Amino acid sequence: AVIVGEDGSVAAQSRNRIITPESDNFGFAAWVRDHADELRELGAGHHYGEWWGLGIQRGYGLSERRFSLFNVERWSFQRPACCHVVPVVSRGIGFECVAEGVRWLREQGSVAAPGFMQPEGVVAFHEPSNRLFK
Repeated sequence: AVIVGEDGSVAAQSRNRIITPESDNFGFAAWVRDHADELRELGAGHHYGEWWGLGIQRGYGLSERRFSLFNVERWSFQRPACCHVVPVVSRGIGFECVAEGVRWLREQGSVAAPGFMQPEGVVAFHEPSNRLFK
């Protein structure tokens, strides 16, 4: 996550703790430090996403690392240039839409990194609870 404070401070967070360039997670804290001015455009709050790409898990055939925000509704059209947004592969009600998305990924490969045929994971947004499930 990227945390933007009310005072304009910008920090990086792994799942469980604030991270710094000195105790980094695959270079994410250093990336956040280097892009702090742009990331302030996100506004105050916790902005959840995925740090992925070169050297992280499957790598997706990328030559760089990317931060993709999870909040598709908020960030699909206007966001800092340094950020990506996770793609939407299925919408609907119930578990069938998740199964449909997974089936599509198996057949078509990654939407975020076209041509990569071994994508991993999905994020499902549960509208009634306003929560993301990975």
